Amino acid sequence: MAELRAASQLLPGPGGGKPPAFWALYPSAFSPSECAILRDAFAQLDRHDGGLVAGRFDAKVRQSVLVWLPEDDAFLWVHRRIAQLVADANRDVFHYALDGIDEELQLAAYGPGYYYDWHIDRGRGATAGRRKLSLSVQLSPPDAYMGGALTLNANGRPFQVPRDQGTAIVFAAHTIHRVAPVVSGLRHSLVTWVHGPDFV
Repeated sequence: MAELRAASQLLPGPGGGKPPAFWALYPSAFSPSECAILRDAFAQLDRHDGGLVAGRFDAKVRQSVLVWLPEDDAFLWVHRRIAQLVADANRDVFHYALDGIDEELQLAAYGPGYYYDWHIDRGRGATAGRRKLSLSVQLSPPDAYMGGALTLNANGRPFQVPRDQGTAIVFAAHTIHRVAPVVSGLRHSLVTWVHGPDFV
């Protein structure tokens, strides 16, 4: 018993005894008019079926439609906003070694019956294997769709991300998460991943 009591007297670790933060949430990261611009861009760009990491497709895991946002002057403001959100989140919460965004920004749409079952974003391959942070922005107004909740489960306690339009969330790419099936309407989101050297 004496050993157990001694062990309980250990000083807290570098976190100061505070519970770890698993995500960084930024309400109103994008304005309603900016969200509308991105939804309009989705309607005008080439669409693809939503896939999984490493170029795989499995309708039992994901059903969605996506487009890749071009890296041109018209969308430079989006890239700058994303870079600032990532820098803030990494400074405030994660403290990861990062070296850039190696994939295009993705605009995704989930209509009735569409979903993305529980998964993580970090995968195999030269690019997906370097994903360290994920970022998702709610582009649709909350009353534009039913269902379709983005839920994270970083610690055994599922967290439903607020549906407020323009809300951005940044989380570790190895966090299990899902988009629940959409019941009605259309859910649009902006998604990207941030890359860096492997964890050591």
